[in-house]
Amino acid sequence: MAEHSAPAQIEEQQKQIGSYLGRVLRDHFGKGPESVYVSVDPCCIVMHIRKFLSPIEKVMLDQRDKSAVEELRETMMAKMLPEIEHYISTLLDIQGWEFYFDWNIENKSGVITGFHPDKLKEKQEKNRTPRQEDIKQAIQRVSEEVGKSPDEITVHPVNERTMLAVRTGGLILIEKELIRTGHLEILKSTKRLLEKEELYKEKFDSIFGTTVRDIFVDWDFDRDRSLVVFITDPVEKI
Repeated sequence: MAEHSAPAQIEEQQKQIGSYLGRVLRDHFGKGPESVYVSVDPCCIVMHIRKFLSPIEKVMLDQRDKSAVEELRETMMAKMLPEIEHYISTLLDIQGWEFYFDWNIENKSGVITGFHPDKLKEKQEKNRTPRQEDIKQAIQRVSEEVGKSPDEITVHPVNERTMLAVRTGGLILIEKELIRTGHLEILKSTKRLLEKEELYKEKFDSIFGTTVRDIFVDWDFDRDRSLVVFITDPVEKI
């Protein structure tokens, strides 16, 4: 019985988080997503949001104002994220999470991701695969193309469809000055645009051996840390 209790508990937690997040998004945006797929493991949690676009955002897009939608999402998430973090920390009884988020407006998709830095590093040191090393090298190339190589890259397979990459120490001097002078929004939006363009050019399909459906990127400038999340078709022996 004990062998089956942990997976059953995780499955129940995933359902609870998915239901909770759908409700929170609906309360704040007036319309919830069609689905929220939640993956929980000992060092991270990934909430993949699909078919999500509120009525007001649809009007904005019809007026070709994608930047307004992105600004609205940033503002709303700044209000919602502390509530989401508190709920998940309480439910899982684990403190010390770092949370990140990003959206693909065209695909009506997004991810909210939390990870525990110490647990993630410990996990990677125990389990490394050639595919993870290939992903790390590709992310390093992208990072160097738009800025500089990070001090550290950690790659972690969450499940057969989700891969997480954490970069630490990637900010260059001019970016640090923009942060110091309060230009966070323009820095984040510009880095996101440039990095996503380069990430899609890198042809991760061949590395994963399947189709990459979505790539999400976010930063914590205070920690000089960034997150890349890949959503793919199923990958064997990820």
